[in-house]
Amino acid sequence: MKVSVVMATYNGEKYLEQQIQSILTQTLKPDEIIVCDDVSTDGTIAILKKYQQQGQLTYVVNDHRLGFIDNFKKAVALAADTNYVSLSDQDDEWLPDKLERSVALLQKIDNSKIPCLVYTDLMWIDQDQKILNSSFLNVVGQDKYQHNLQTLLFGNLVTGCTTLMNPALKRLFAEIPNDIYFHDAWMAFMAFTFGRAECVKLPLVKYRKHENNVSISADAKTRNRYRSMMNEILKYLKGKDDFLAVQLETAHKFYDHYCIEMTPIIRQHFEQFLTLEHKNYFFKKLAYRRVVKKFRIKF
Repeated sequence: MKVSVVMATYNGEKYLEQQIQSILTQTLKPDEIIVCDDVSTDGTIAILKKYQQQGQLTYVVNDHRLGFIDNFKKAVALAADTNYVSLSDQDDEWLPDKLERSVALLQKIDNSKIPCLVYTDLMWIDQDQKILNSSFLNVVGQDKYQHNLQTLLFGNLVTGCTTLMNPALKRLFAEIPNDIYFHDAWMAFMAFTFGRAECVKLPLVKYRKHENNVSISADAKTRNRYRSMMNEILKYLKGKDDFLAVQLETAHKFYDHYCIEMTPIIRQHFEQFLTLEHKNYFFKKLAYRRVVKKFRIKF
């Protein structure tokens, strides 16, 4: 199976060459690298032009700003229809076997009739390459329970810059709304709802933590568990309860769009989760803990 790597760029000159080099030196070489630039005003386009002249990638510059999600949608649409497609941010670094391991797993689960997705763990590094945390899944506790639709509803499991999708999911990528918070959460819903998704539980992407990150939610940072809990309780007491707000909004939009196509049991999972929309913080927290406990992995 051939592989396309697609990247969305915008003013990414600082780390762009390091990421391009990490893609070019993969143990499994991509068959094409496609970059969509969202009208950068720094040196990004000059870097892309250099690599294109060397025949190592192709790039296009948008006529006007599309924004993060639509820029990725355009890049994915430009990839070959029969290829696996891997998403890339402009400021990460891939470990050398990122593509090889991802393709190997996707080939095991791939069914051309349904959307299939592979994603990996990642590690956080700072601007000087220092490792801040060796496992994102561990930071957010997602290595402690099974990854399925029910746990996905309570918190996105998939980071877009780690993903590899099959052609069936590539076709559905064009349907992602541009008014949601994160495209990767929508991708995850499509795969877990209508197809298959599997995680390579190895940190195969170095996610660079700096002031301009957009692909990981700002509240998904290393933090003290009890301080986080207290902050959530204080927000509730002040009438600012936003626990599960992003998940509920995304799930609601996905349900409204696809509910007719869902199986009865899948529809039931969504409807049960959406009953939490008007519940208070403590009720939502209890529901979350029940799901995590139900699918907790026994070591």
